[in-house]
Amino acid sequence: MSSTARPAGRPRDPELDEGILVATRQILAERGYRGLTIDAVARAAGTTRPTVYLRFAGKEALATSAIAGMTVDDPLSDTDDIRADLVAELRHFRTAVTRPHGMSFLGTVLAEEHLTPDLAKRFRERLVLPRRRRIAARLDSAIRDGTLRPGLDVEAATTMLIGSLYARYLAGGEVPADWPERILDSLWPAIAPEPKTPKG
Repeated sequence: MSSTARPAGRPRDPELDEGILVATRQILAERGYRGLTIDAVARAAGTTRPTVYLRFAGKEALATSAIAGMTVDDPLSDTDDIRADLVAELRHFRTAVTRPHGMSFLGTVLAEEHLTPDLAKRFRERLVLPRRRRIAARLDSAIRDGTLRPGLDVEAATTMLIGSLYARYLAGGEVPADWPERILDSLWPAIAPEPKTPKG
């Protein structure tokens, strides 16, 4: 007879776990952290309060876990055209910003930054910093191969590219479809290498 004891209780249901986190993200985006309740999450996920509490100690643990489960999509493929790669990255980011509740989710996180700092920390770790690293890495590689000018401030350029979408949304409540091309057209003279002067 085997001496291995069977684990107590029924195994966790991964689909239910994910359903709870999805419901949490939706409520955070629609109602903010203050409007998030365990009851509301349980109803939206089709489960019960005790079931949610079996998985999460409380509202803060639930919210931070929901954000920790969010990720930026897989990296886009790099090509030999740095401008096209940056436009593609900004289009990808525009989709995230303009989806339903995309920007309001960010507002929820920032509104709670001082009272519930783990929300902002997780948001930066999972969504903000990976995108910044992707763009910065592509700029770095273009500097090395001579496609962009040497000495370019990569951090500043990355912030201008990403930040322009936030600023445009705040100014008008939308980001035009051609915004990625427009921002690259405007920034390009400052980041492109200087044309070589013909000898003689």
